[in-house]
Amino acid sequence: MAVRFGATIVQVAPFPLLRDDFVFAESIGLDNAWVIDQFGIDSAPEVALGEAWTTLAGLARETERIRIGTMVTNVAMRNPGVLAKSILTLDQISDGRVEAAVGGGFYPVEHAALGIDFLDGLGRSERLREAVAILDSALRGDTVTHAGVHFRLNEATFRPIPTQLPRPPLWVAAQGSRSLRVAVRYADAVISLGKQNKGIEESLPAFRARMAKLDELCIEEGRDPESLRRCYFAGWANEPIFASVEATAELIGRYVEAGATDFTFYLYNPADPLLDDFVATYRTATREQLERVAAEVFPIFRE
Repeated sequence: MAVRFGATIVQVAPFPLLRDDFVFAESIGLDNAWVIDQFGIDSAPEVALGEAWTTLAGLARETERIRIGTMVTNVAMRNPGVLAKSILTLDQISDGRVEAAVGGGFYPVEHAALGIDFLDGLGRSERLREAVAILDSALRGDTVTHAGVHFRLNEATFRPIPTQLPRPPLWVAAQGSRSLRVAVRYADAVISLGKQNKGIEESLPAFRARMAKLDELCIEEGRDPESLRRCYFAGWANEPIFASVEATAELIGRYVEAGATDFTFYLYNPADPLLDDFVATYRTATREQLERVAAEVFPIFRE
């Protein structure tokens, strides 16, 4: 399975600068580029953060090849029927380049700000399971009826029908067994974070164990483990990702050996009005760093 690479770009910049970042990501041959989907940045509530899906609609018209999506949309924040409608619309606008990535929720402060319950782990995974089951059907253009604990749809018909058949690719952010099983049942790809603020000596074994668990669940569910892509979301763990070209190659190689098929790296433009503490916390790349590894490192793993 060929390894793919993408950039996650936080949409705090004025749109022309954000557009330039996406065009840059496309120009250096990245496979995908993502915005984040949060109401705000907890550590910097004063920062103006654009809404994700309307931002992507604009970016779809400014790019031609690169695949686009959110890293990731919290299903607690959006009715999955409305979310499916947004994704299908963007699938049309982008000529079939949208990727639908969702998760169960990560930031309690964001939930509190919007008056949405931040459920315990079991509750979040169950809400995720319901939402992903709805999305799996809705993104195919089906008529969906769902009577669940968290969501209810009654003969909701989804149009426009997808440009991508049978539906746009569905990614699920999953760390624990329950959400991993959701990914196994419905998704095309699973997204795994590094252990926040921990070094590779802790993050890599945790990722390897998660991938082994994913294989077990695939077998239990009767799915070929090779049919599920596995994305490592770099930058959360305290890893020397861009210390040198050699360091980047070593890190990618070790995670590929552990099961990763996809990577996304934070791209930071120093001209963006983003606070320095975010950059330090999430270990971002500059354009120069990302362009160099895209030329010298990524082709090794794509082969």
